[in-house]
Amino acid sequence: MIRASIRSTFALSIAMTNVVIAQESNHASDPNNTPNAIQAVDQLIEQNHRLEEQNQQIEKQNQELGKQNQQLMEQIKALRGAVTQDTNVSKQTAEPASAQATGETKAEQTGQSSSQKQSTQSSTQNQTAQWSSQKQNKADDKTQLPQASEGNPVIFGEFNPGRGFTVGRGEHGELNLSGYMAARFLDQMPADQTAFDHLGRPIQVTPRKDFQFHRVMLFSQGWLFSPKFQYSTFLWTVQDTNQVAVGGALYYNFGKIMTLGLGWNAYPGTQSLQGSHPYWESYDRVMADEFFRPYFSQGVFAKGNLLPKLEYRWMFGNNNSNLDVPAVKLDRDLSAGAALTWYPTTGEFGPRGAFGDYENHQNLATRFNLAYTYSPEDRQAAVGTSSGINTTLRLSDSLNVFDTGALAPGVTVERAHYQMVSAGAGVKYHGLWIQGEGYGRLLDHFIANGKLPVNEVRDSGFYIQVAGMIVPKRFELYGGTSYIFGQYGNSKEFIGGTNYYPWNTRNIRLNTQLISADHSPVNSTFGFYVGHQTGPIFSIGMTALY
Repeated sequence: MIRASIRSTFALSIAMTNVVIAQESNHASDPNNTPNAIQAVDQLIEQNHRLEEQNQQIEKQNQELGKQNQQLMEQIKALRGAVTQDTNVSKQTAEPASAQATGETKAEQTGQSSSQKQSTQSSTQNQTAQWSSQKQNKADDKTQLPQASEGNPVIFGEFNPGRGFTVGRGEHGELNLSGYMAARFLDQMPADQTAFDHLGRPIQVTPRKDFQFHRVMLFSQGWLFSPKFQYSTFLWTVQDTNQVAVGGALYYNFGKIMTLGLGWNAYPGTQSLQGSHPYWESYDRVMADEFFRPYFSQGVFAKGNLLPKLEYRWMFGNNNSNLDVPAVKLDRDLSAGAALTWYPTTGEFGPRGAFGDYENHQNLATRFNLAYTYSPEDRQAAVGTSSGINTTLRLSDSLNVFDTGALAPGVTVERAHYQMVSAGAGVKYHGLWIQGEGYGRLLDHFIANGKLPVNEVRDSGFYIQVAGMIVPKRFELYGGTSYIFGQYGNSKEFIGGTNYYPWNTRNIRLNTQLISADHSPVNSTFGFYVGHQTGPIFSIGMTALY
């Protein structure tokens, strides 16, 4: 603009100089030239006015361009703030409030006016709110609900949430709610049975026939202050036993190498205790798994990858089963369990390491598992009492180790050590699934109020299960068997069953199962088996995970 004014002034000066020279040279010779000179000066003055008008127009254009440039910069800053928040959240890192304050201070230092800052912040907040809404709707897309839930891989037992529904998400955390339900009819036959233990004494066998809204679990999960710091809680109830438990755990994720937790979990001693629930063939375990497996307790635990296809799990806890056991009944001896799982071919075995090949693997999936559990166990009740006794350890004739007279007439075991090793393998291919697991258990270090005939008790066993998707995503047929070779008797079973998936999802199914049991060593109210039962067991049940 200044250069244009200088150019016009310089041109006018030259023109005036030429006019003056022309006037001086022609004044004497031709007096009639004076009017022409004045006319030329007037033209130059008019030309100068036009140049000034052009300069004013250029100044206005420059002002308009400046305003447009300022508005454009404000929009760029607003978009940059929204994109930065999008990137940070997608990386699951929360932006601290102090960073926003620092950003505002820098904006002030660059000379933005307060009105401009408010406009920018308002625009950014609106765009961020729109992005958050879109992000939440995507994360809580209800069309994904039928998909199998991977759950929380560091939860080894039944307390593993489903996909659920996200009910809240903000800068400082997230809340998700999910649940699991099982309703069943169970008929243990025949109704009248008699049996004898290893000492020749009669055993009371009490088969059942009833309907139950068998199991209900309600879960909450999410993260607090950092997506790496996670939590889960559960409300767990078995209607058959009228048992209710409330618990949970806190976790911190260090990446693939380890997620560390503190709270409730299971000892990862068998494949059914490595996060696979409820994706089993039926809604409870087979006989051998139920007899040998460890239980649930409170402690510290971790899960991670040693190699891309090699996982580890471990837990240190209070005792073998902490459910319904108050702290005053816990001894000072801690329990422990660990497992290694190898996926040599595909690096996976379906969601949660599920039983069955509902997903219809097109490439051969393989899994090999090795686990060990150790637990020094206490009777948890005074000698002479029959209530509140530790029920986790049973002999192969179904007697509770801590019951008076279990190993010798009139003698009560007060303490014992439990050790169990398991090894398993499985394959999946084109809807076919084959899996087996073997067990070895040692009970020793007995402390009793009298003399015992043995210093240790050794038992072993295994199961094999086979399943095939007869109609993909809809109908599955399976069978299996399990054997227990015990120091006080042998047991076995043969299993046949079906699963019907009415809505093409693993999460809801109708299960029917028939078991032929022979002297069951398992005696539980919540499972399929009653102690020393021999005969058919029929069940039909509906399960739902959300």
